Amino acid sequence: MAKIIWGVDPLAISRLHEPAGECPLTAAELARLSIPARKRERVRQELTRLAADFDKPTLEKLAVQIARRLW
Repeated sequence: MAKIIWGVDPLAISRLHEPAGECPLTAAELARLSIPARKRERVRQELTRLAADFDKPTLEKLAVQIARRLW
C-alpha cells in the first residue's frame, strides 16, 4: 500500500479540485512546432495539465515530445 501512496504525484492530487484552465500554447503555436493537426487536441490537454509546473519554453519542448509519443 505504501508503494501506491508514494508512487502518486502529490502535486497532481492537490490540484484535482482546481479548474483546468487554458493551455498556454495556441493551436497556431503547436502548428509552428510541426505538430500534426490530429495530435494537437491531445497535446493541448496534456500541456494544460502540466502548465502550472513549467514555463513556456519548457512546455514547447514537452509538446514536441508528447506529440512524438502519440499514435
